[in-house]
Order: sequence, then C-alpha cells, then structure tokens
Amino acid sequence: MRNEGEESPKLLGILGGMGPAATIDFMDKLVKVTAAKKDQDQIPALVYNNTQIPDRNEAFLRGGESPLPELIKSAKILEKSGCDIMAIPCNTAHIWFDEIANSTTMEVLNAPGIVSKKLSRGSRAGIICTTPVKLSGLYRDSLLERDVELFYPESQDAVMEAIYMVKSGKMHKAEQIFMEQVDSLRREGCERIIAGCSEVSVALGKSDPMQFLVDPMESLAAECARRFKKI
Repeated sequence: MRNEGEESPKLLGILGGMGPAATIDFMDKLVKVTAAKKDQDQIPALVYNNTQIPDRNEAFLRGGESPLPELIKSAKILEKSGCDIMAIPCNTAHIWFDEIANSTTMEVLNAPGIVSKKLSRGSRAGIICTTPVKLSGLYRDSLLERDVELFYPESQDAVMEAIYMVKSGKMHKAEQIFMEQVDSLRREGCERIIAGCSEVSVALGKSDPMQFLVDPMESLAAECARRFKKI
C-alpha cells in the first residue's frame, strides 16, 4: 500500500458494484463536489462496477462466501489499469479494508477514518448501518478515540430490510423506514447521524437536505477532490 504523499494522484480507481445504485450515487457526488467549470476540471476516474462480489452481509453474519477474493481482484484490475489511488463506495466492504489495502500498491482511502474527523469531540452521534458494520465496530472504534458516543437505531432488522429495498429499487418505502430510525436516534439526543451504509445515502439523498446527516460517501468524494486538488 502506497503511503499518502504531497504529489497529486493521476487516476482515481472506484471499486464499485456494492450496489450499483450506490456506485452511481458516489459518482454523482464526486462530480458535484469538484469546483469544475469544464470537463477537464473533473477528476479522471476508472470505475469497476463489479456486481459479482459476494454479499458482504451474508459473509459476515452467516459464513457465506467471502467477498475478499473478488475485492482484491477488483483492486488489482484497477491497479493494472493505471489507477494510483482508490475509493470504495461501500461502508461494509471497509470491514476488509486492511486486506484490500495490503494487496495493492495503490493508496486506498478509508471512509470511516475520514468521517470520524468530521465529528466534534465529546458529541453524541447516531449511525444507520448494516449489522456487520455495527457488530464489527467499524465506526465505533475510530469514534471512541474522539470521545464520540455512538448510538444505534431502535430496529436493526428494519434497517437491514430497508437496505435491501434500496437494492431492489423500492426507494420510497426504504426512505420511510430510514426516517423512522432517524427519528429514534434524534430522540436519543444525537447531534449528527451517520449514513453508515451507502444505500442509506441513496435513499435519504432524495429527501430535503438534512443538516444533521453525515454522509460518508460525500466525505469520501470530497477527500478524492482534495487529493486531486479539485477543491
């Protein structure tokens, strides 16, 4: 894994397909976050929309087929294609971040690490995420270092149901479920709520802007733009 340096990277690799709508949503955020006045001001990027990566939730929760071989294969395809930095627009895939990063010479950006720096020390935050992200402590551990108290919504089963609704195109119902969980976290006094699954970002992105929502995919896109000196 290449260490971060001052030199601006030349080509961004996007390891997508988890799911395809989330990948498209990330690309949209990437375009919007750059201070572009013409095509040439945008970030050069290569997307590998690998929809054949095994289900991350099944692998973590029920011993299903590991996604790691396909994740590593995807990273190597992007590396061989000339990418020198990579973003992964899937929160749950970051459970395998170390293995992915150690398999490539590219620099791999870490969305949870980027997000943790955006929350105020000593604050209360909620997170709507997959069950593997919750159980793995993917966000919890980095937030504890900043004394951020992390809360989860009332119904994790409802969250998982809504995530798969987004994957199957049932956006309106998914948005309703996510908003119910947002309300439960707001009642806990959470100042910010992390959209800890990219499908949450896709569904709630259709709503009116919510100032309290922290979108890791938006933060990841902004970090890409910063590294490419586009903001």
